[in-house]
Amino acid sequence: MPDERPLAIGFSDLRGFTSYTAKRGDREAYRVAKTFIEMAEEQAAAEGGAVLKAYGDGVMTSFEIAEQALHYASGMQRALHSFNERHKEEPVSAGIGLTWGSAIREQGDLFGHSVNLAKRLADIAKGGQIVISSPLYDLTKTYDEFSFRDLGEPTIKGLGSQSLYELIWLDEVANLCLTDDTLNVVLTEDDKLVLEFAKPIEEKLLALRQRLERTRDGSAVANPIKRAVADRLTRQLPRWMKAAERLAGVAVEQHLKDVEAHLDKGKLTILLPGGRRLCFTERQIDPVDAERFLEKFRELKGSITRR
Repeated sequence: MPDERPLAIGFSDLRGFTSYTAKRGDREAYRVAKTFIEMAEEQAAAEGGAVLKAYGDGVMTSFEIAEQALHYASGMQRALHSFNERHKEEPVSAGIGLTWGSAIREQGDLFGHSVNLAKRLADIAKGGQIVISSPLYDLTKTYDEFSFRDLGEPTIKGLGSQSLYELIWLDEVANLCLTDDTLNVVLTEDDKLVLEFAKPIEEKLLALRQRLERTRDGSAVANPIKRAVADRLTRQLPRWMKAAERLAGVAVEQHLKDVEAHLDKGKLTILLPGGRRLCFTERQIDPVDAERFLEKFRELKGSITRR
């Protein structure tokens, strides 16, 4: 009979791996993936767990004790952070999903609802983010060494509504989340601004393309203006798709000394090096949250100047 027991189950997925492979080639992508797997094996072993299998751009891990999984996930994100400090020209990041529950173990593999949920949580985690299930949170929420953020009860395709939490591993000063959950903007104690992009951006653009195609096919006579707008958006879509592919699930870090931000009539603008900018309207961010974020941003910038 197969072995069934409660476990902490995790999936750790590299972000932007497809575009990285297309840009750098198979050999270089293989080297990065191998480094990622070795990193996961080292972190899992250090916490008493194991990597059960690797699947190209990710790994599945298991732990007998709940807090071991949280230490592993935090250690993985910190290890990737250190890796990126040494490879600033091509940073990599991962989304990590963790659950606790019964799973059937057979021939070195795991099966069950908790396994499926852990994989989905890894898929929805932004680059640099750790998303955990409610049962795992309940087992570890009283530990002083861990900090969590309530992510509400989103509906996960095929699994229904789930209470989810984020394990905070960065030394955060402020966190600003877009209302559509496509991006987190994080300020850290080591004077960094971190952009955590969500994986589903590209999926939303694909859905938009399908709607535009239907509009162009069906509204030529009835609504020529609507068709003209659809034509223009369709021409711009390939550029958006490339940007989404490049940023899907990727964490991007910038030192605050190279970043500026201001709030004007409810619109928050963040100026990045190289002339890049991010603009968020009141429909994308809560105005009160934007004010608080900008206040923390100015405090950090001021402390850098005074040092």
